[in-house]
Amino acid sequence: MLDTVEDVIGAIRARSFEEFFPGFLVFASNGGGEAIAFDLRAGAPYPIVYFEMANSNLEESIRPLAGSFGELMALIGRL
Repeated sequence: MLDTVEDVIGAIRARSFEEFFPGFLVFASNGGGEAIAFDLRAGAPYPIVYFEMANSNLEESIRPLAGSFGELMALIGRL
């Protein structure tokens, strides 16, 4: 489920994920407790990852999803 632009901006301003998930720009979720985000730590083209929002251990919770936003769109059949 994609977040609205307003929700993404609000989360950035509120620093909602900064304490436990620094370096990630969350823009969606799977509706089951996992966030979908750009991994800004990796540099362009910013891989897409997902993580359990209840588990702040980055080594345990961060999982790769796609190498870029374009690749993510191709995976879901939008490109």
